[in-house]
Amino acid sequence: MEKTSKFYGRRLLAYLLAAMILLSAAGCQTKVEQATAPVQDESIAVETQTPQIGDLALTTEFIGTIEPDEQVSVIPKVGGTVLHTYAEVGQTVKKGDLLFEIDDSDAALAYRMAQAGYEQRMISADTTLGSGYESRVLAAKAQVDAAQQNLNNTRLKLKDYNDGYDDSLIMAEKRRDEAEQKMKAAEEAYKNYTGDDQKEKEELYKAWTQAESDYSMYRSAVNDLEDSEDSEARDLRNAYKNAQTNYEQALNNYNLLLGGSLEDTQRAMEADLKSAELSLEQSASTLDKYKIYAPIDGVIEQKNISEQSLASPSSVAYTLSNKSTIMTTFYVPSGAVEQMAVGDSVTIENGQKSYTGSIAEVGTMVDPQTGLFKVKAQIDSDDGMLQTGLSVKVTATTGKARQSLLLPQENIYYEDGEAYVYLNVDGTAVRTPIVTGLSNEETVEVLSGLTSSDQVIVSWNANLTDGAKVRGTNETVSPQEPASESAASAADDSPASQIGTSTSDSSAVVPSQSAEASSEG
Repeated sequence: MEKTSKFYGRRLLAYLLAAMILLSAAGCQTKVEQATAPVQDESIAVETQTPQIGDLALTTEFIGTIEPDEQVSVIPKVGGTVLHTYAEVGQTVKKGDLLFEIDDSDAALAYRMAQAGYEQRMISADTTLGSGYESRVLAAKAQVDAAQQNLNNTRLKLKDYNDGYDDSLIMAEKRRDEAEQKMKAAEEAYKNYTGDDQKEKEELYKAWTQAESDYSMYRSAVNDLEDSEDSEARDLRNAYKNAQTNYEQALNNYNLLLGGSLEDTQRAMEADLKSAELSLEQSASTLDKYKIYAPIDGVIEQKNISEQSLASPSSVAYTLSNKSTIMTTFYVPSGAVEQMAVGDSVTIENGQKSYTGSIAEVGTMVDPQTGLFKVKAQIDSDDGMLQTGLSVKVTATTGKARQSLLLPQENIYYEDGEAYVYLNVDGTAVRTPIVTGLSNEETVEVLSGLTSSDQVIVSWNANLTDGAKVRGTNETVSPQEPASESAASAADDSPASQIGTSTSDSSAVVPSQSAEASSEG
């Protein structure tokens, strides 16, 4: 029994010793493998690029309105019935082409009368300066008669046009003329007074000032009545005034001829002839206003009159546009207008068709209706598709960065509204804040924080953080050298190594023992 116990004790001890030897050998082998294996590189492979130096333009879209370079509203200077029209909407006309005519019967009559008066004065002047006194008197009398007849005709015509108005004006003019004569007489009496009676002199002065006041009142009444009349009545009124002036001058000349010297008569005739000449020129100018001509080359955009309709000096008859140059007008805020200059390129879109153009005018004053600045651009187009008033899309440059540092949008990170990038600085990722400027969908201007030689990391990696080890993708990665031979030798001399050797030596014993144990079992 004792022998059996000793046998089992030795057998258990052998098992334990064998297990320890095996464990020591395994641990030693692992350390040797770790010491001899190369160390793996844990840096992040990244791509880098330097910021580019270049120009960046920011564009903005606006709504523009097509308009011709030159547009004119044709408004007649006189009123009346339209007799004929000679141009229709869409028709191209040249400067000076006749557009329409207004009935000029009354104006033509006034012109013929002025012409007759001028011719009569020419004859009268010739007679006065080159014939005997008797013939001059007869001629002057004939001139008075003709002027009287002309005055009667013009008065009748004006009265027929507006009988009540004419009577009021004639009465007002009569009172004005009477007041003027009284004023002149009172002035002469006051200025020529040589007496010593101060009271009498004051009375003369009061009479003079009162006469001046009366004259001013009646003159204002005449002016008010004249301002209220229409263009046709004004023409008739002018004709009547001219006839009245001619009559007064003819009568004055006749009286001078009868009671004055020949020299005075000659001066009066010359003045009378000059007056008749001016009257004729005025009548001719008025007559010309009844035919209206195109003021520019262009296309008829609007026509607001027709034959037998009434034309008025307060209404537009035709609208002409010179479409040799097509413009678009659009409105921009102050921040955009500061970046615009004459000559800058723009793009205009009308549906599916695009046109190029250039800025021709940049406003410097805020438009009171829109609160924006007005900009005009000239469009390169001759296809006739851009009609006046059409709305188009205008794309214009509203921001410019010249010779600036530029980065792609995708390489910039943002946190709490602050922009930053990662730089590769000697193999380390460095988070670098930057200040950005202009940007579009692809590119950003960098105002500060970078230089043109900085290596900006442009590839993404989930492990990329500030301070992470990085390497460029074009760098060659070499594995680290294995452990030195001295370290391996030291491992061989370690206790674990020695146990391993013993285990190797005892490896044949253990199976035999196991076998033995199992055989016993």
